[in-house]
Amino acid sequence: MKIIVVIFILLAVAGYYVLQNGVPENIPTEILSTKISSDLAVENVKKLPEVQQYLKDVPNGKVEVDNELEGEYNVHVYEVKNGHTATFNWYRVSIKSGEIRPEFEINSTNTGTILGKLCYPSEILPPGKIEAKRLSDNQIFTQDYPGNQNGDKSNYAFELEEGDYYLRYKTKGSFGYSTTVCPTGNEETCADTKKRVPVMAVVKDGMELKNYDLCDYFYKDSNAPKF
Repeated sequence: MKIIVVIFILLAVAGYYVLQNGVPENIPTEILSTKISSDLAVENVKKLPEVQQYLKDVPNGKVEVDNELEGEYNVHVYEVKNGHTATFNWYRVSIKSGEIRPEFEINSTNTGTILGKLCYPSEILPPGKIEAKRLSDNQIFTQDYPGNQNGDKSNYAFELEEGDYYLRYKTKGSFGYSTTVCPTGNEETCADTKKRVPVMAVVKDGMELKNYDLCDYFYKDSNAPKF
């Protein structure tokens, strides 16, 4: 009986203390965590439009958490190229809120597309490389082509930044151009001995430049186009 009375008194004292002072801060309470995982941080970075485009353009690209510091995951987007790391960007992901901040801004570029046909004076079109020279800075952009065995002309599409370009198809030591004298390879003037002048391709944002055929191989060293 005495034990029951003592327990009752202790409970009464504890209840009175709580009513007067509230729940003590040192009593542990279960708190649900709102932290996001490192895996989720990586997946969210992969969903960014510029990262999706990067992974499309660079199939070997990687997206990984490099470290965790000051409440943020540091997510690295990169590729390993020729034994070196080529960084696309770093992204800081808040562990608490999931907010993503890029280390540096990615400047979007305005691009257009050149469309045309590739030719070769033979029954087959050998493998080669399309070369596009930007006239403003003489930078050359390339696109590989596997060739064609059926003897037909082959269509190509080359997406480039806005600007003025000369294009040619390089294969088997020869170059196919689009020139003012022989733009498609079928003109009678293709046998002309006048100096060949490449057709300038003007690329504009969001536009397609069609029928830029690289089919003029019918020149000599003396009248070859200047690239």
